[in-house]
Amino acid sequence: MARTASPTPRLPVRRLIAGFCAVFGLACLVTLGALFNIASTLDQQEQQRSAFHATQALEQRLLASRQFLSSYAVWDAAYEHLAGKVDWQWAFEQKNVGESLYSASGYEGVFVIDDQRTSYALFKGAPTQAAADSFIEAPLGPIIAQARAAASSREQITRFVIFNNRPAVLTAAAVRPDREVTAQEVSQAPVMLFVDQLTEQKLEHLGASAGLAHMHVEQHEANEPGHQHIALGDTGYRLAWASPLPGRQLLWALLPPLVCALLVLGLVMLYLFRHALRSSRAIDTSLEHLRQSNHALEASEQRFRAVAEAASDWIWETDRQQRLTYLSQRFVRVTGNPVDTWLGQPLNLLLSCDTTPLSPWLDAQADADNEQPANLRCAYRDHNGQNRYCRISARAILYDGKLAGFRGTASDITDEVAAHARIQHLSLHDPLTGLANRNKLARHLEQALLRGADSAPLTLLLLDLDDFKPINDSLGHGAGDAVLQEVAARLRDTTRDGDLVARLGGDEFVLVLAGLDNRSEVDRMCRRLIELLRQPITFEDQPLQVGASLGIAQTRTQGFDAGELIRCADIALYQAKADGKNTWRYFAPEMNQQIQYRRQLENDLRRALKHDEFVLYYQPRYRLGDLRIVSVEALLRWQHPQEGLLGPDTFIPLAEQSELIVTLGRWVLREACRSAQGWPQPLLVSVNLSPAQFLRSDVVSDVRDILLETGFPAQRLELEITENVMLNDIEGALGTMLALKELGVRLNMDDFGTGYSSLGYLRTYPFDSIKIDKRFIAGLGNANSTDRAVVQAIINLGEAMGLTVTAEGVETEQQLQALTRDRCHEVQGYYLSRPVERAAFEALLQQGPGVALARGKPAPTG
Repeated sequence: MARTASPTPRLPVRRLIAGFCAVFGLACLVTLGALFNIASTLDQQEQQRSAFHATQALEQRLLASRQFLSSYAVWDAAYEHLAGKVDWQWAFEQKNVGESLYSASGYEGVFVIDDQRTSYALFKGAPTQAAADSFIEAPLGPIIAQARAAASSREQITRFVIFNNRPAVLTAAAVRPDREVTAQEVSQAPVMLFVDQLTEQKLEHLGASAGLAHMHVEQHEANEPGHQHIALGDTGYRLAWASPLPGRQLLWALLPPLVCALLVLGLVMLYLFRHALRSSRAIDTSLEHLRQSNHALEASEQRFRAVAEAASDWIWETDRQQRLTYLSQRFVRVTGNPVDTWLGQPLNLLLSCDTTPLSPWLDAQADADNEQPANLRCAYRDHNGQNRYCRISARAILYDGKLAGFRGTASDITDEVAAHARIQHLSLHDPLTGLANRNKLARHLEQALLRGADSAPLTLLLLDLDDFKPINDSLGHGAGDAVLQEVAARLRDTTRDGDLVARLGGDEFVLVLAGLDNRSEVDRMCRRLIELLRQPITFEDQPLQVGASLGIAQTRTQGFDAGELIRCADIALYQAKADGKNTWRYFAPEMNQQIQYRRQLENDLRRALKHDEFVLYYQPRYRLGDLRIVSVEALLRWQHPQEGLLGPDTFIPLAEQSELIVTLGRWVLREACRSAQGWPQPLLVSVNLSPAQFLRSDVVSDVRDILLETGFPAQRLELEITENVMLNDIEGALGTMLALKELGVRLNMDDFGTGYSSLGYLRTYPFDSIKIDKRFIAGLGNANSTDRAVVQAIINLGEAMGLTVTAEGVETEQQLQALTRDRCHEVQGYYLSRPVERAAFEALLQQGPGVALARGKPAPTG
């Protein structure tokens, strides 16, 4: 993007001020530089002087040590008593080479050694049997050889060594007589060693003699600021001291007043320049605004580039002719194509859209609302030639109200498109068999019957497997699934390309035969299907046998309504089942009466919802220990205007076949919560949930909304769920139940013991309680029945899993006593109380515990 360069203004005042400032600054720098240079020179001279004195002091100590050793080593008596076998009496006892060398002269180590051994050793003035090399960390052989070589000329040698873990001065000389000797005579002479350890006291004295402060020894790695040092041979240590810095002292003396003087001078100059600056202030302000604008533009460009490179989408720009002028680096990472290859190329060569031409779509953006970028799904090919998809957004670039190009982003949505296609496929196909599902069946029928009476003839076969449930119950879901998959494959292979095979659910299938209207052909088709499906199906080397019953509906006789065709085929299927299975039946007009009844009942059901014809009855649940009412189950009844009070078995199955079950279920839940709001706090209210309600509505959202609307405590609400809920959608049902538990409601498994995998459900799903099916309770009065053992097992199972166990359908005193002996938790049934209206139930609550049984008789129902 181009920047507008600001012209450099003519500012004589500013230039004059700048010149004076430069001269003043240069003078300050020269003055300060000279001052620092003088200080540095003084410090260097002082450091050189201190180094010279330190070296001289050290050399003097070495020389004194050599001279002192010479008086002991070049001595006839020493040669006589120390050469060969050492005379300790002479050396130590008579103090010729004794303790005074340490106490008076400060030598920590005194040794007489030869090539093989240490013949005489003193450590800090005391005799020791330790060899010299146990104290001295240096090879002694070269020292002995050098000392003997220097003996003929009466010289000594000195070395810096580590003695007893500290630097020391070692002075060595061969023991010889005080006369002229030859090198041959002293070639085997013993060597006397004096070791002067550089202790802090000695170094302090040495530094004082040289006029140096804080003299000490340190390792080579140490680097203390302001210290100088002299290496002590190969010991790894060095002699260090603090050198005076007169230059720094000079700086501290002169620098503060000098800086103050310069500041005063600067303030005077500032005051003089102030008047000149006032005249240029307006120009400076304008320049500052221009600089800020340029900085803001540069920052904006940097932010744009940073966002462009870091974003997951790639950014593009074109000119007016829709030729690419910019592609962000994200384009390379997403598509694998280099940017340079596409710059200057038309955008429609890179991207294409099947539904909307790209160029006219972009041109239309020039007239659109520029604040709302438009989106379009396009296809492109990556560097491997693979077809991919992206969603582009675009808006026009306007300069002075004229179109200059287009700018936008592109988001790669290949995975989203693939997922959407997968979802579309799953929404139209049964996941187990791969056949069409209800949704695809509805679409297929809608398309096939679109033209009504002008549509091609169509025959619909509704097929239900015979003897499938025993296989599923005895061998499990694996065997059932294998049977369904094999049946689906056989049905698919039997039909033509234009026909449709769909699975409605469970073991129910639909075949839509297009253009087939002749009954003889349909009969042959049905006969072939039945014979084909009766062929054994092998599962784990075990042959399984199923059959099929079919109900048939045809557009020629039943019309062109898809729902009507399925209902007619369903009625015909029931007739085929009733006539002995493994056969087929066509829908007959005399079956229409049942359709008419169901249709009338469905219309009445819709009207009942509008006119509040439904009522709730309440059947209490008693705690078996004290026969106190601890819960109440809300049961739906229909007060039909013509047929009177109808039970749920009459209309609930019909409601479950339509969306009415959702509305009806919400009404029951809301009415039960509203009615129980004023009842005693511990009392639970139990509401049944239909499997169809689970499938067709957001049960969690419904329960949450009704709890909030009515203000009913969630912990007092119990939802009764049958096994069919889990059968329809295992994973979805588990997620829904966990979400319901998060709301705080209780879950009760209804009709426990009737399903083939109820125990597995208890381990998987978050139930709080279970209800023993009333069929088991009914058998408790029969002495030969096995129901007693089943009931006992269920109660023990509930105890083990921490679940509340309720027995429903208690109708006799004998059943109640048996459940008491088996320690069941709660009971419910006609023997205790029938379902009653709200007023009667509230009156029952007022009577208190124990009233339900009066001399063994059922309590009045009101």
